[in-house]
Amino acid sequence: MTAERTRTEAVTYTLPNGKQVDCFDEVEARILWEEIDGDTPYTEAVAGVRPDEVVLDVGAHVGLASLCFAELAPGSRIIAFEPAARTFSCLETNFARNVPGGTALRLAVAAEPGEAEFVYHPHAASKSTLHTDQAEEDLNLEAYLTNVGFDEAAKPLVREMHNVRETETVQVVTLSSVFDEHGIDRVGLLKIDVERAELEVLDGVRDDLWPRIRRVLAEVHDRDGSLGETVARLAGRGFDVRVRQAPVFAGGTVYVVLATRD
Repeated sequence: MTAERTRTEAVTYTLPNGKQVDCFDEVEARILWEEIDGDTPYTEAVAGVRPDEVVLDVGAHVGLASLCFAELAPGSRIIAFEPAARTFSCLETNFARNVPGGTALRLAVAAEPGEAEFVYHPHAASKSTLHTDQAEEDLNLEAYLTNVGFDEAAKPLVREMHNVRETETVQVVTLSSVFDEHGIDRVGLLKIDVERAELEVLDGVRDDLWPRIRRVLAEVHDRDGSLGETVARLAGRGFDVRVRQAPVFAGGTVYVVLATRD
């Protein structure tokens, strides 16, 4: 795949389960699907979600997690959020194709509503974010490349591509407003993958809404104690909280938090 096509043209990729999805990079889609499908925190988190419950996919990228949720929790109502224009175009197509009845929204989610500058990574769209941290991004990239045994000769090109950035202004909402606007009574799973904005997503949930949320699955970047803060907040809300780190991120700051209260 050429860098130019990765940046500007969507392609159709067939997942191992036979589902077809639009994306901007087949390699990225394959890697992300491997993190989601099978015996993973994603499948554990969605197990038991009922048809009368909503799944909120915050930071949906092209919708791979939502596809998994739709398969494992049939009948549940899925609402996905992705602010980047190009990534959202794929998400919208993939929902129309694979998530019947789902809702894809071109929105970022944080603690306060409004507009914000969003940093888009055209060669690694899943790393796009409201909050850039070059040092942490470099640390996690190097940890990943080392742990997967990436070809040393190819590393400079990967680093260069990961450092390409564009910016766009995006609309931001809070989860509280989403609950109100969409009439949400019960959330079987709140999934969060927002590249360092996870605490802001939690801050945007009013106290009276937390009893409606049964499970939380969040990717957390452990900067300045943010992992401990996330765990403490969820435990304080009555969740049983577990923390994992995928082997590919050993030595980095990326963790997955699964909070349940079934």
